[in-house]
Amino acid sequence: MNNMLELRINGFGGQGSVTLAHLLAQAALENGNQGQALPFFGVERRGAPVRAAVRMSPTAIHAHSQCERPDYVVVMSEKLTEAAISEGITDIGTVIINAPHAVAVKSHATWQVDADTIAREAGLISADGPFINIPLFGAVCRVLDIPQNIMEQTILNKWPGNNGERNLGAAGKAYNTVTRINK
Repeated sequence: MNNMLELRINGFGGQGSVTLAHLLAQAALENGNQGQALPFFGVERRGAPVRAAVRMSPTAIHAHSQCERPDYVVVMSEKLTEAAISEGITDIGTVIINAPHAVAVKSHATWQVDADTIAREAGLISADGPFINIPLFGAVCRVLDIPQNIMEQTILNKWPGNNGERNLGAAGKAYNTVTRINK
């Protein structure tokens, strides 16, 4: 990592956007870099569009504002793709989409992972649906070239025991199945 990297997560309330941001910032720290999670709290309610952001850098991070034009955008629901892109991304930015099929964003490099199915298969389900932030964590780590052992260490530090093991399986599957769609 040569420069500061900014990443925005677009999701719906209850999908775990903030937890995903914290996991990514922690993975940066475990990987020897600086990490900063930036939850955005507006009118928060389950099912409403929400966002969080992450900064990663090999040196100290002095910025504390929201990420307006991030290098990466994580779209937690395919339905949010257009809105997430229109909210801002660098011209050479990358989009990572949770979708059951390939969804290419013509203007940007795009990766796809079926986080819903992976979470369901791993038994990561609540009354509100699957916990997709865990498979998305694995997918984003892969796209950002964060080593799998760092991803695993981050998960086990957050959830020791059985929950950690289940989360490891889901994150590992996403890490190994996230697919580049274009560019």
